[in-house]
Amino acid sequence: MEACGCGEDHIPWMLATFGLLGTAGLFLGLLVAMILAGWLLVTAVSLYLRWRYPPGEVEFEETSQDSLGGFTWTTDDR
Repeated sequence: MEACGCGEDHIPWMLATFGLLGTAGLFLGLLVAMILAGWLLVTAVSLYLRWRYPPGEVEFEETSQDSLGGFTWTTDDR
């Protein structure tokens, strides 16, 4: 008979098996692994794009150097 009602059948399996610090360590380890996997994926994609389309190869359209980009003000006096 349990007085508090907090036996092992009321807590999650992972927490009962690994304890609080083990479970927290496992979740933090998984978080770090996912962050590293994301960085590796971004690095792989950027290296592929740099290899596939070298930086000097792309030609850009000639644009205006002013901040309005060639916009001219006209007044409609009708």
